[in-house]
Amino acid sequence: MKKKNLLIVVDEKQMGGVSILLEDMLNLDVFGAYTTDILVLHNNGTRLKNIPKNINIIYGSKYFKTIDLPLKEIIKSKKIGLLLSKIRLIFEMKTGLIKKRIKKERKKILNKKYDLEIAFKDGFTALFTIFGDSDKKIHWLHYEYKNINPNRRYDKIFQQTIPKFDKIIAVSNGVKKEFMKIYDVENIEIIPNLINSEKIVKMSKEKAVIPTYKDKLNIVLVGRIHEVKGYDRLLKVVERLREINLGDKLSINIIGDGPLLESMKQINDEKKLNVNFWGEMDNPYKEIKNCDLFMLPSYYEAFGLVVLEAFILKTPVLATKTAATSSLIDNENNGLIVENTEDGLYEGLKYLLEDNNKIEKYRENLKHYKYDITDKIKRIKEVLEEW
Repeated sequence: MKKKNLLIVVDEKQMGGVSILLEDMLNLDVFGAYTTDILVLHNNGTRLKNIPKNINIIYGSKYFKTIDLPLKEIIKSKKIGLLLSKIRLIFEMKTGLIKKRIKKERKKILNKKYDLEIAFKDGFTALFTIFGDSDKKIHWLHYEYKNINPNRRYDKIFQQTIPKFDKIIAVSNGVKKEFMKIYDVENIEIIPNLINSEKIVKMSKEKAVIPTYKDKLNIVLVGRIHEVKGYDRLLKVVERLREINLGDKLSINIIGDGPLLESMKQINDEKKLNVNFWGEMDNPYKEIKNCDLFMLPSYYEAFGLVVLEAFILKTPVLATKTAATSSLIDNENNGLIVENTEDGLYEGLKYLLEDNNKIEKYRENLKHYKYDITDKIKRIKEVLEEW
């Protein structure tokens, strides 16, 4: 029997939980019943390299180049062409002409009709999908809209279009709850993120490149260097710990790239904080496994995929309190949850530095940790076949 056609729409290929999740779902053969194409609206980033060879990647037209670029950054770049493109995009979003534009651009990009289309990222991908001609349409939600609402500037058009999806999937209860406060929809189902544990464990066996020290607490952080991740206050915490002579007991390593990387490096150099920035890594798992503690100082987390990845590698986690971390971490058993403030991070690190036995206790309690995805895969496949 001929397979149905599936289109998965993402905005870009940046390092982050959404891209990693999509790679894992493809490699776990979640969409095996379909002939699958991925449409990347803007060819920006380095992810989606490790996917099955039978998956076809399509790239958007020039029109979509500015969808994920903030207007302020474009103005700073002084690139007139980009600025004009962004202004046109904003005008069409505000006036509703984006519907006509998307239909026109889809004809340039796509050469077949799809039985199922998934808007796999919050924001613009929802409009791209809903204004298409695919038979069935699903929207995958990853953000807690109370904290991050990518639709807020164009609320009118999203209020009109979101209810048209056949199904909406949220990665956590918090995501669903906040989304339903904004949009009048009921067809939302919670399906937690999948994690390819075998892949993570296998990759973690490669040789680590980040040095560790017996007389220090070796900490690793992984993620985009973005304002919501809380790296700014982490540097302030390191400075405060140095003032009480605990800074030298820390080795902090940040893996990732992003818009705040250079400013964070500058602060680190000026204050001589000795935080290490390693840039993007294709395999951060070997470093997570090799370090004593994983740290997540985020202001907001919708799911906290990286927490579970650390647990799979038996590495304890120190994280700020969010809806996600509160549901994933068993406080003082396999990690430590602190208040979502600079003081909370400071007290948490100070607490662990003053009693290294805590880390060993957390690690011991993680020895038999497993994250089962069998039921999650089964339910996703059922949803895809609900016609």
